[in-house]
Amino acid sequence: MSDSHNSNDEPQKPQTTLSDIAKAHSFNDMRNVLKTEPCAREGLLYGMGVGTTVAVLRVFKGRSLVSAGNWGIVAFGLVAVVAKKLCHFQYAHQSAKLNTLFEMQPKKVPNVKGFQHSDPAKDDDTE
Repeated sequence: MSDSHNSNDEPQKPQTTLSDIAKAHSFNDMRNVLKTEPCAREGLLYGMGVGTTVAVLRVFKGRSLVSAGNWGIVAFGLVAVVAKKLCHFQYAHQSAKLNTLFEMQPKKVPNVKGFQHSDPAKDDDTE
């Protein structure tokens, strides 16, 4: 008797391949992500730049192309994630500063036709 964890009664899940993913997503989907996500473009550009630089430097140092490519991909992923997170932090910080500035501004009443603005300083002088 053999103890097998993979019995024939359980259905096998089909493996997802890169071609399946490519068919499910179009190039326009990626464009929409880059337009709607404020920091995606910046993170990807920094990641591509650093990943390419790391791969090229590894090749110049005499490493194999596979090793250089692996280092480049890892550098791309790490830098892209960190750059995106830093961009989000800066975006949130800037947004908070702007909200604080807007809250500090005095409220202005729109000039509506037929509406008389009362000046509290003038009202106090007449008493």
